[in-house]
Amino acid sequence: MKIISILALFLTMTMMPSAFAAAVPHTTYTLSMPKPANHLYEVEAAFENIDAGTNLLDVLLPVWRPGRYLILDLADGVQNFSATDADGAPLRWFKVSKSDWRIETKGARTVTIRYKVFANDFDKKTRGLDIDHGFVSGESVFMYTDAHRPHPMRLNVRPFGPWHVTTGLDAVPGSQNAFSAPSYDHLIDCPLEIGTQQDVDFTVRGIRHTLCLSGTGNWNADTLVRDLSKIVEANHTFWGGLPYDKYVFIFHSLPSNGGGVEHANSTIIGVRTNNFLNQTAYQQFLGLVSHEYFHTWNVKQLRPRGLHPYDLQRENYSRELWIAEGATSYYGPNMLVRAGLRPPRSIMDIAPYFAAEERYRPGNAVLSLSDASFDAWIKYWHANENAYNAESDYYNKGAMASFLLDLEIRQRSRNAQSLDDVMRLLLKRFPLSAGGYTLADFQQTAEECAGSGLEEFFSLYIRGTAPYPWEQSLLYAGIELKPSDVPMKVSFGFAMQTAGDKLKLTRVLTDSPAEDA
Repeated sequence: MKIISILALFLTMTMMPSAFAAAVPHTTYTLSMPKPANHLYEVEAAFENIDAGTNLLDVLLPVWRPGRYLILDLADGVQNFSATDADGAPLRWFKVSKSDWRIETKGARTVTIRYKVFANDFDKKTRGLDIDHGFVSGESVFMYTDAHRPHPMRLNVRPFGPWHVTTGLDAVPGSQNAFSAPSYDHLIDCPLEIGTQQDVDFTVRGIRHTLCLSGTGNWNADTLVRDLSKIVEANHTFWGGLPYDKYVFIFHSLPSNGGGVEHANSTIIGVRTNNFLNQTAYQQFLGLVSHEYFHTWNVKQLRPRGLHPYDLQRENYSRELWIAEGATSYYGPNMLVRAGLRPPRSIMDIAPYFAAEERYRPGNAVLSLSDASFDAWIKYWHANENAYNAESDYYNKGAMASFLLDLEIRQRSRNAQSLDDVMRLLLKRFPLSAGGYTLADFQQTAEECAGSGLEEFFSLYIRGTAPYPWEQSLLYAGIELKPSDVPMKVSFGFAMQTAGDKLKLTRVLTDSPAEDA
């Protein structure tokens, strides 16, 4: 009888899901902006279901922003930090590093922190707030704990006055300005635009896309929707599908603005106010849009092993940034051609200028592409007056290498295969769940598509600093490259720019007359 009772009790315990099972960690954020003119966001984060054995809880803010390989020290804007338990009783805390706040929990299963973040820099695409609007890229505002990072999260936004929120996050049904995310990484990969922005929804392949226009400008929403739809369609054809159930294009239109950042199902792009009617400027803008949208796959779905999972507290080294960024820089204008937004000839027309730039820059003979990728954290984003002489650019030179590799694969396979096939195979073989790819994986996949070994190519042009074989490679496409293809210009080997009422010397080339002088 006693044995039966114990067995019944055991069965009852195993069938009950709540009291005897460990509760899943959950985080609820509340974002407020009661006085936009002071540029301060007010943040509350409640970390629930903390493990019972936790006496010290470390809450962290990332030190960099995915997409920009530079330590930004985002904690510099944090102020007025405090921590309480579920009953509102204060908890003691102290900092153990620049981005780590350690809280003495006293056994509390829920800890709530409150703090403010100064936000007045829209250019870095991290956080900004003023009387016109607010923008938040989550890693710059929302603190996290390692234990809660992979678990569900909720974000409640309290917009200022009549403002509304535009984001790629999923809305919480039945709640206004409340959003959910399956993890912290997804939360910070869906930026927020908060203001009086104009939102225009359109559908491509049955999926909702949103054009979010913040600021003023001479844009035509119908033209933008038409052209964005073509870019989406071209990428759908290239990759064989769309990896999201909604997408948001956020455009900041300001008198002096530029640059963009890719996100999981959105992008944030800066564009100058009057660039929509100038054809040259508009083409450059579309090129940036195409670049960031291509990242939806190349980086967000297909990522170098050194970047996955993101370590948000230190540098994430990778020798493949020339693929992540350079190949994307190659395909950005390429996809515009496929979308019918640029003439087919435009890719080849730029080839002579590519060749001239690659050979003109002294740094290309000093630092290889793979090394430039690895050193991005200390070189590219910290470029000084000597960078042109001592470094290669994994964006531009990476695009050149991708171009030549594409031609090489097409030549060897008699145009049966191309770099397109390499990218699609990589995506299939190295999804994020597999931990990402390496340079060796990329080379092996390229060799499969080419039908023969490419060690010499990678040794000379990716891991080495040999000049690129433009004449030979372009002949594969029936193009004969001659010196006269690029207009000759007299150069003494220096560059200058206006600095107020003065001229500032910004560059002196190695082995140039200017250096000798």
